[in-house]
Amino acid sequence: MDLHHLWLFYKVAQNLSFTKTAEELFISQPTISVQVKKLENDLGLKLIEKYGKQIYLTNYGKIVYSYAEKIFIIINELENEISSLKGNIQGTLNIGASNTPGIYILPYIMGIFKERYPDVKNNLHIGNTYEIQNVITLNQVDFAIIGGKIELPKSFYIEKLIDDALVIVASPNNPLSEYSVIDKRMLMGQLFIGHERNSNLYNAMEYIVTRDIGLPLNIAMTLGSIDAIKHAVYANLGISIVPMASVKKDIKSGSLKILNVENKQWKYAYNLVYHRDKFITLPAKKMIQTIKEKIGDILEN
Repeated sequence: MDLHHLWLFYKVAQNLSFTKTAEELFISQPTISVQVKKLENDLGLKLIEKYGKQIYLTNYGKIVYSYAEKIFIIINELENEISSLKGNIQGTLNIGASNTPGIYILPYIMGIFKERYPDVKNNLHIGNTYEIQNVITLNQVDFAIIGGKIELPKSFYIEKLIDDALVIVASPNNPLSEYSVIDKRMLMGQLFIGHERNSNLYNAMEYIVTRDIGLPLNIAMTLGSIDAIKHAVYANLGISIVPMASVKKDIKSGSLKILNVENKQWKYAYNLVYHRDKFITLPAKKMIQTIKEKIGDILEN
């Protein structure tokens, strides 16, 4: 089997498009088609079918693609490790992150890391908790930073890095924002704006309101990002519960207010997660070290 032919098939299978692959790799479309056809002939299997302008992977193609993905991930790890052995820290890092650390924490740390190791390329995949757990399982990232409570099989390594605070936020136009401390009964009738239901933030909100505070959870709407939640709260469409890291600037500017409910405090952990079978390259180790060094500073400032 020709590894180059396999690589071209792998890219076509990723894009499900010969045209897009040709543009991405700066190779003519007919050349890619010929090389993929040679791979099919070598294997004696039909990997790709075309219906109209759309291409699809056959069942054989899906199997070959899954193995090709593993092969090229390992090759990338090998190239990174060889560079590291030569004293050059370079390569590509694929990092997963749930919404809060991915948007409000990791970009700052990645900037610091880039100054230290300019030859390392960083890719950051942001999604909800379950999406990120899935990409870890599929070996699509080197490691991930996930917020909130995590329950995963023993095949995953989980390390709590630090605790953030969860806070109830409201618009300055909400009458409750005028109080320094409120009684929990004052939240009766308040509408909540939640993160999507398959997220740790939604689970945390549900626990805090129904279990710790002991009130019904009246959800006005659920939104797919914290930024969307914040804008809905700005507009006084409801109140929400979010990590402090996501609203520090908004609190300082006065565009959001914290509702202090009977001086209660809630924690929200940020966790380092990766599959125990995953080979951690030197660039990944250096990034993890940088995250551990700097995450506390970012939460405090």
